[in-house]
Formats: sequence, structure tokens, C-alpha cells
Amino acid sequence: MESVDLSTGLVWVCTFLLSLLCLRTWVGRRRRPDKFPPSPPGLPFLGNLLSLSPREPHLQLTAWRRRYGDVFSLRMGPQDVVVVNGCAAVREALVMKGAHISDRPALFITDAFDCREEGVTLGKYGKKWKYLRRFGLSALRHFGVGKEKMQPIIRRECRVLVSCFKDQEGRPFEVSRFIQTAVCNVIASIVLGRRFEPDDPNFKEEIERVDRTFQLFLDAQPLNFYPALRHVPGFRGMLKEWEKIYHKSHQWFGKFVADHKETFDPTNIRDLIDMCLLEIEQKSGREMSVTEVTIPHITKELFDAGTETTATTLGWALLYLALNPDWQRKVQDELDAIVGSDEIPAYSRREELPYTEATILESLRIRTTVPLALPHSTSSPTSLQGYDIPAHTQVWVNLWSVHMDPAYWPHPDTFDPGRFLDGSGRVKVPEAFMPFSTGRRICLGEQLAKMELFLFLTSLLQQFTFKLPEGAPEPDLSGVMGATLLPGPYKIQAISRKK
Repeated sequence: MESVDLSTGLVWVCTFLLSLLCLRTWVGRRRRPDKFPPSPPGLPFLGNLLSLSPREPHLQLTAWRRRYGDVFSLRMGPQDVVVVNGCAAVREALVMKGAHISDRPALFITDAFDCREEGVTLGKYGKKWKYLRRFGLSALRHFGVGKEKMQPIIRRECRVLVSCFKDQEGRPFEVSRFIQTAVCNVIASIVLGRRFEPDDPNFKEEIERVDRTFQLFLDAQPLNFYPALRHVPGFRGMLKEWEKIYHKSHQWFGKFVADHKETFDPTNIRDLIDMCLLEIEQKSGREMSVTEVTIPHITKELFDAGTETTATTLGWALLYLALNPDWQRKVQDELDAIVGSDEIPAYSRREELPYTEATILESLRIRTTVPLALPHSTSSPTSLQGYDIPAHTQVWVNLWSVHMDPAYWPHPDTFDPGRFLDGSGRVKVPEAFMPFSTGRRICLGEQLAKMELFLFLTSLLQQFTFKLPEGAPEPDLSGVMGATLLPGPYKIQAISRKK
């Protein structure tokens, strides 16, 4: 009798949940305006959720663009999502309509930990976000991002990275962890006021947490559309892992905040944490200010984003240069002729090195680090390319479609830095180039990333020629999709150019 009651109960629960889902889906469709963007056909109740590959969503969305146009919609379970593709539509959405499409959606996996309330990257659009973004930009400028005084910190990590590569003595090795450590130490110097040795166990654990966070952000997406899935074993495990990572990271950053409080000197601002503490001290009745709750959020966001994205682009750049030795030699010949190999060139000399600069730009284009940007949301009703978009609609910006559009980039799958050079050999940047996104949510660390890419790449190409091991299988250039598009594991040889 108990088993019958249990079975009956389960049937009633499933029936109730299914009915609720049907009701939400029906209500959602009734709310759609008449001029809502078209969408691919989907399944009852699930919509297009199962049609979108979790490993290659950017490719499927770009394929749908060819059929449904630059602006179309998806039904992700009970929610509508508008997808924006192509240069013109993306600029209209993020620049011209930026006042309406600069919010972040309410995502279950981030809202559970106040990321929209206290953060910059995932913070919801409004007065507090604008204040925190201005504060973040001010802090980066204070520590010299984009200026000469930032370069010694980056050059130090360049020399350490070159030394690590030399230690491999020309043997095949995986570059990803070496690059990630070097890049991470740059942002750690700004945020935490210190650098770490690669074998520091706590540092290694935090780097692993960063990697896993970016992967979980994609894997756990169904929870954002169906929060009830948190009770299903697989998704319940992902949510618990996300929660564990979140708390461990905040504990790690919290220790640095506690140490800074004990040694804080308002006349000697060492890093971002000190700037936050100074802002709290000087609040003096201002409407907006950093709070102690904000500090772990903003430090973690800058640490994570400043590590993963630049390291990913450098990994792609070295792989493509190894696959294109003729172009690699062009960059090396340019460096030899203009700056030599004894000193890393100043960032201010990049205009003298057009082949080098074009290589960086093409690396950013051909494998867009964040192909779908971070999800946006409408804060008020708006229109886009003639379609009406209601308030609180999630918007996905397909940057991959912009950078792989043959209308702007002939043979877009071909690595060709020359596309960024004009007839006089000077660098030209087309409007359809937005690796850091655009508009009000453009990447906070854009200037830092550009400086790091230039200094790291020049320092490596001055010292080494990169090649794939003889007989190695052709590397997979499709990438591994998480929140960022990572190169698949590959080994490379760094052959010293100095005999």
C-alpha cells in the first residue's frame, strides 16, 4: 500500500510540475508582442533547449542566423531569449540601444550568491553598477593600466615565463598552465598586491577553481531556465560544486582582505583591496560607496576575468603561429629589425611593429575568447532591427557571428593577420572587430589585456621559434567551450633562437 501511495504521489507531483510548466510557457507566449523576432521550431515545453549544443552553441546560433536573420529568438523552456548577430545588429543593441540592453538577467546560479547585487561583471544595470564600474576603471588607471608604470610588473612576468619555456630545452610541453600563472600574477599584483610561485598550493587551488567556474557557468545553464532541476541528482551535484567553489574562493580572498585591514595605511595604497578600504574610510555620507561585502566580489571578478581571457588568447596565438611559420618569421624579423632581442619593447612602440600588432588582432578575432559575450537583459521595452523586445528579456550577443562574417572577413576560418594591414602596411581595425564586446558593458580590463598580449607575445617571439612536435596529430581548432573558448590540449616546442 505504501508503494502505491508513493507512486500515486509521484504521478501527482509530476502532473503538477508539468501543468505549471505548460501554464508558464503559455503565459510567456501570450506576452510576446506581435513583432517579436522569429524563432526556430522547438519541442513542447522545452522549446529550443535541446537543439542548442552545449559544446558549440556559437556555431548553431551562427547557422540559425543564416536562416532567421540577424535578430531571432529562442524558447529556452519557459523563457524567451533574443539572439543578436552581425556587426550592425550588435552595435544597434549595445551602443545605440545601450540604455535599454545593458542589464544582466536574473540567473539562478549567480543570484543565489549576490553576484548581481555586488559585482561589476554580473551586476545589474543601475546607479550602483555605474558607480562600481567607475571605481574599477579608476583603480586600474591608478595602478598604471595602459601606462608606462604598469609595464615593469608585466615585464617581470614575461621574464619568468621565458625562463620557464627555456627550462623545457626544446622538448614538447603544454603551455597553458605556464601562461595562466604568468598572466594571473599580473592581475594578482594589481588586486592583491603580490605574486605567487607556481607551486604555491593555495594559489594552484584557486586557479583550478577559476577554470572550473568558467566551465560550470556553461554546464549549469539549464538551471537558469529550470531552477527546479536543482533537485535532480546531476544538476544538484553541479549546484553544490558551484556553491563549494564560491565559498572557498571567497574564503581565500577574505584572508587577503583581513590581512589588508591589519596593515592598511591610507597614505600608501598598495593594491585594489587598499583602494576599496580607502573608499570605505572616505565615504563621508556619499550615496554610493564600496562596502566590505563588495570587496571579495570585485576582487574575485577582476582576478578571474583578468586570468582566463588573456591566457586563453595567448594560447591560441602560439598555436596559430606554430601552424603558420611564415607569418611567425615575419613577426620575428620585424622585432629583430626594430627592437632587437635584448629588451622587451615598450607598449608605446606597438605602432612601429604592425606585423606584431596585426598578429594579436587576428588571434583575438579568429577564436573569440568569449564567443557569446556574457548574457544581457533589457531593462525596459525597446526595439531592435524592427522587432519589439519586452522588458526583462534575456539577450545573447553572438560575437562569433561578427568575427566570422565573410561580409567583413574574407575566408574567416583562415589565420591571416594581413587582413588588419592597409596598403601602406599600417594597422587598420574594421568596425566589425569587437573581441572585448562594445557599448556600456565593454570589458573593464580591455587596456590591461592589450598591454599584456603585446608584451608577452613579443618577449616570447624574441627568444623562441614555436613549432608543433614532428609527427603530432593535427590540433583541433574548434576549441573547448565553457564561458570562454579554450584551445584543446596541445603540446608545442619552444626552440631557442639564440645559439
